[in-house]
Amino acid sequence: MCKQVLTKEEALKRFAASKDKKQKKIAQLEKELKRIYEEQTGLKANYFSAL
Repeated sequence: MCKQVLTKEEALKRFAASKDKKQKKIAQLEKELKRIYEEQTGLKANYFSAL
């Protein structure tokens, strides 16, 4: 096994890419859940919370 050392810039770049990916997935999830909620209840969702 070879250990690979990350530089600070590489680590920050990976972190930013991961954060962007998570934000896109959360936006997609929010849209889908709000649509389902509206179909089931007939009401619009006022807020959405995700960790």
